[in-house]
Amino acid sequence: MFFHAKNEFFFFPGIAIALIVYFLFGHIVLKSKTTVIAVPLDSNTIVTTKSYKKGSICPILQGGLGNRLFQFSTAFAAAKSKGMDILIPSDAQIRQVFEINVTFTNTSQLCKGLPKVLDKASPTYDRTILNFSSSSNIQLGYGLQSWKYFYKYDKQLRKQLTFQKHIKDAAKQEIYKILRKRNITSRKDITLVGVHIRRGDKVGNNDGFNIATPDYLNRAVNYYVTKYKSVLFIVISDGMEWSKHNMPTHVPIEYVSLGKSELDMATVVQCDHTIMTIGTFGWWIGYLTNGEVVYLKDAARKGSRFERILNHEDHFYSHWRGL
Repeated sequence: MFFHAKNEFFFFPGIAIALIVYFLFGHIVLKSKTTVIAVPLDSNTIVTTKSYKKGSICPILQGGLGNRLFQFSTAFAAAKSKGMDILIPSDAQIRQVFEINVTFTNTSQLCKGLPKVLDKASPTYDRTILNFSSSSNIQLGYGLQSWKYFYKYDKQLRKQLTFQKHIKDAAKQEIYKILRKRNITSRKDITLVGVHIRRGDKVGNNDGFNIATPDYLNRAVNYYVTKYKSVLFIVISDGMEWSKHNMPTHVPIEYVSLGKSELDMATVVQCDHTIMTIGTFGWWIGYLTNGEVVYLKDAARKGSRFERILNHEDHFYSHWRGL
């Protein structure tokens, strides 16, 4: 567009540039001097401070690996359902462990200051927690420990939660060594059951958790040996000495400790089925193994706060077996 002034034609480059941007990059929006850039959910894009799409979820990733998996999974499913983006730090632990394919930020400051949507009652589904606008930018966090938050996107989530190749290779190598040690030449000849025994910080705790007893472990083991012909149990634990003294002695058992929790997790995920005790780490072992899962039905101490907030139907899948 040209204008005549004082017998000269003047070209306004700002208008021209704006038109070019509009037609070629229609997904860029300018608002309050902050550029909001659309980036796809399924990408490995690295974004920087002040660069995010309007309609983004920043999961607050805290606690152990199991807790972080619940937080990520809920945010991932919420973003999928609302057409939003999910932003996580590029150095996040889950990115180092799993082949996560979302948008990563190279600074933790990107999400700082955004409104927080927080789940206060962890092992219970709260349908109102996700009642935020798809155009908002929020931080989503705390427990979120219910499969109901993400079950509609199970297939996509499992694809996200594929172990990094070096972790998966180490786990497969450990299983191979165990089978070779026991002269098992074909994987089809054996049913492997991964066992996670949580001890550690739960021993003598006052937060309402019941830790697994030898009686529970015996019942869980017997469930599988009754159902399957040849069974080998592979145990990981943060209380290995206790586990070695209290696991049933009438079944074949291998104890695995590879020095890193993600390596231990990946090893038992190579199994066919799962025995979990308490905690989110064992929950995710059961989920990722994707076979039968036996869990401690009386995980909450009678009269405790944990018993009041634990909803079994929300936290455990109906096809998992509580003993």
